[in-house]
Amino acid sequence: MTNEKGKRVQSLESGFAILKMIAKYQDPITLQALANETGLYKSQLYRYLNSFVHMGVLTRTSEDTPRWSLGPELISLGSAAFDGIDIAREAAPELIKLRNQVNETVALSIWREDGPFFVRVESSNKLMNVGLKTGSYVPLYTATGNIFRAFLPKDKTQDLYEEEVDKQNINSVSYDKDIERVRNNMFSVSRSRFIPGVVAISTPIFYSGKKLAGAISIVGVSAEERIDIESNVVKSLFSSAQQVSEKLGYTENINNRIGL
Repeated sequence: MTNEKGKRVQSLESGFAILKMIAKYQDPITLQALANETGLYKSQLYRYLNSFVHMGVLTRTSEDTPRWSLGPELISLGSAAFDGIDIAREAAPELIKLRNQVNETVALSIWREDGPFFVRVESSNKLMNVGLKTGSYVPLYTATGNIFRAFLPKDKTQDLYEEEVDKQNINSVSYDKDIERVRNNMFSVSRSRFIPGVVAISTPIFYSGKKLAGAISIVGVSAEERIDIESNVVKSLFSSAQQVSEKLGYTENINNRIGL
């Protein structure tokens, strides 16, 4: 009996490899450069490229030396796939694993119009738990909120930032310096204003292209515990964020982005 799973269309695989190569370049690529990268003959490539341009998958410049880049149809398909990703579902196994590793409450948040929003919370196994709830918002001046202020485009968070600075009497100069440290260190720490001795740690998760997808936070860490890039709790948080980000299409190694 023929193995149906073993049947493949080689031309489709070759075409997809060409598209992936073009996607790696920020600028439009020439036929010669593409031939060098793929190892295919120019005549082969030209047929693929012409078909992709006809379909709207690629666009071609009309210069003396033609160049190709991703077209509107491919971008539209990518956007549809992007919108269909269920972050909470993809992150769930890593959140549970992280909760079990550190035995603290772990939360996943995304940005909504009114601010950072918890979409999944995994409570610790301790008798006493912090009161995080799925479906609740969190201020920008928290560890979780700092991630969104640091890694979203500034205009996305500006209105909420100004509102909180005014209402909470926050020193904006000091806060802005904290945000710069978050960008450099890739994680944020804050101490609870409501539960003495409780610390929260948060780090970003990314889509492809380093577009912020959300934040993973550990809440309930003792203020007495060591918290820095070399500490076990932060390393566990980074590891979980790396795994979730990879599921969302982010391929850069987290150790590279923090200089370890």
